[in-house]
Amino acid sequence: MGTPTFAAHFLEHLHQGPHQVVAVATQPDRPVGRGRILTAPPVKVKAQELGIPVLQPASVKDDNFAEELLRYDADLFVVVAFSILPKRVLGCAKLGAVNIHGSLLPKYRGAAPVQWAIANGDKVTGVSVFLLDEKMDHGPILEQRKIEIGDDETEEDILNKMVTPGCEALDAALARILQGDLASLPAQEHEKSSPAPKLKKEDGKIDFEKSAAEIHNRIRAFFPWPGGFCELKGKTAYFRKTAVVEGSLPPGKARVDGDKLFVGTGNGILEVLEIQLEGKRSMPAAEFLRGIQKKDKENLCFKTIA
Repeated sequence: MGTPTFAAHFLEHLHQGPHQVVAVATQPDRPVGRGRILTAPPVKVKAQELGIPVLQPASVKDDNFAEELLRYDADLFVVVAFSILPKRVLGCAKLGAVNIHGSLLPKYRGAAPVQWAIANGDKVTGVSVFLLDEKMDHGPILEQRKIEIGDDETEEDILNKMVTPGCEALDAALARILQGDLASLPAQEHEKSSPAPKLKKEDGKIDFEKSAAEIHNRIRAFFPWPGGFCELKGKTAYFRKTAVVEGSLPPGKARVDGDKLFVGTGNGILEVLEIQLEGKRSMPAAEFLRGIQKKDKENLCFKTIA
């Protein structure tokens, strides 16, 4: 059970291994892009490539979904970036369900664990395989693997790094389940849990009173959506790629040095490497600066959107 590309990697891994994948459950096809073209989720595309039956329930709470699952007589559900499963669905597999989650639980429970780890400046995160219960990312842990977060890595970078150790952890977890080695599983330390809520548009607002490091972390964490955005002359500007440099400038004040663009923050300076103005494509800072008159470069100032 899963939807995005990250989940599709685990589907392919399971298909290549000793276990039989009898069916796949994923979200319904959705309209995508400006043309609103109805598009299948990556897990459905991969399942069709592999010749595996696909279920696309409108809701996991739908009684028909549980009835469909029972017909497959599955031993276990493997869940990656799907939905919180109700008790009736969890009961449709003889051994319940395991979930693959992109954090070292109980840290970062929720829909966006990788993004919030990056946004908070963490240097290490990981992947957890745990037994599902009816609460959010709450069940006992079967396996975990640690993963380092590089200073400039984005969510996509970290998700890609998680696939190989995540597959190894899944294999080890399935082996434990087959052996019946579950009695000694420790409960999570629930008092140490922290939230990783679904991202909102306003999470991408750049607050120039924060430090350059904090802003840089949020920009790379929230790429491509909601992105890191601010205001320039009444229009929205997205900082798509940045770097932290030493020095001091008033928050939001820009300095142009040749083909380089620097912006002040509450502590340190942010070099803007790629920028996208409202209604235009993303471009390197040098290209952006070539479109601005010399006199205007001296008065460039970015503002936090109210």
